Amino acid sequence: MFSLMIHVCLQTAGAPTNEGHEVGERWVCSCGDNFVYREGFNRAGYESLEWWPAPAIPQPRKPVLRGLLFGPRKG
Repeated sequence: MFSLMIHVCLQTAGAPTNEGHEVGERWVCSCGDNFVYREGFNRAGYESLEWWPAPAIPQPRKPVLRGLLFGPRKG
């Protein structure tokens, strides 16, 4: 995790505030970055509840429908 990185979308009007959220709540900003509200250590080294960058939740892939255009092989 990059502790020196400041994300601009967290400073916009549509961004959630630090108060009134449950731990583990997720938010996806307009640029596509994912954030999770969790406890961590801030730049000063103290524990705090903040929005932290997080990887996207993986979505299961749709099954490939290969071969349905011509049907099964015969012969």
